[in-house]
Amino acid sequence: MKMKAMVTTKLTIERLPTEGDDSSERRLFSSKGEMAQILNRKQEAYRHLVYWDLDATGQERGHHYHRRKTENVYILSGEMDLLVEDLESGSKETILVQAGDRLTIRPQLAHAYQARKYSQVLEYAPSTYDPADTVPYKLTW
Repeated sequence: MKMKAMVTTKLTIERLPTEGDDSSERRLFSSKGEMAQILNRKQEAYRHLVYWDLDATGQERGHHYHRRKTENVYILSGEMDLLVEDLESGSKETILVQAGDRLTIRPQLAHAYQARKYSQVLEYAPSTYDPADTVPYKLTW
């Protein structure tokens, strides 16, 4: 899978491939539309699944970090700028994410999204949502 370069080890972005066998994590395109096998892992279980969208160019979401939770995101459609700041090193980066990208956001990485166009997202985590673990953190573009 293609990986994008990052300024921090707390973020992984992978582009799901469009090739592979039936057990592969991949995207398939046919006359019926797209099917994405986002996960196919025996060793992992998820207890939190959320859908969200940004319906207007420039609309933002996020501006927080998690103390303990590792958050996973799959971009279903659209394009967004992802702004991240590593709270330990202070490094900051804005990265274009788009349909087909799978993100892993580790604890202590502040993050915010800004839509370039209408975007749909699945967010999932191995732990249930804990509001005490989400800390507001205003990032500036």
